[in-house]
Amino acid sequence: MAQEVITKIIEAEAGGTFDVTLWEDRTAGHSWTPRYPPDALDLIDDDYRRTVNVDTADFGKRVFTFLAKTPGEHSLVLELRVGWKFTATNRNTYLVRIRHAASSTGPSLN
Repeated sequence: MAQEVITKIIEAEAGGTFDVTLWEDRTAGHSWTPRYPPDALDLIDDDYRRTVNVDTADFGKRVFTFLAKTPGEHSLVLELRVGWKFTATNRNTYLVRIRHAASSTGPSLN
């Protein structure tokens, strides 16, 4: 049975980006799959960085980069899946708090 625990609260600003980095063992066919509300977040990059350089193993870090779009609280779920199974073997749930972007214009002095 998959676990569902809020492991982290992510604070972001609308229009800004944030990363989620997870350990991934591709040797046995495991990979992380994100689920998120498309009106609030965009997945803008998905990178795998191999950390073990052995012919028989494929271990590394999976880095997801998201664009925060809509202010408010949103759920981001990353499920660890094996290609031939219908259910996740693990599930990480994040609460993403997106605040309004700070105004870049200051008071004008005349």
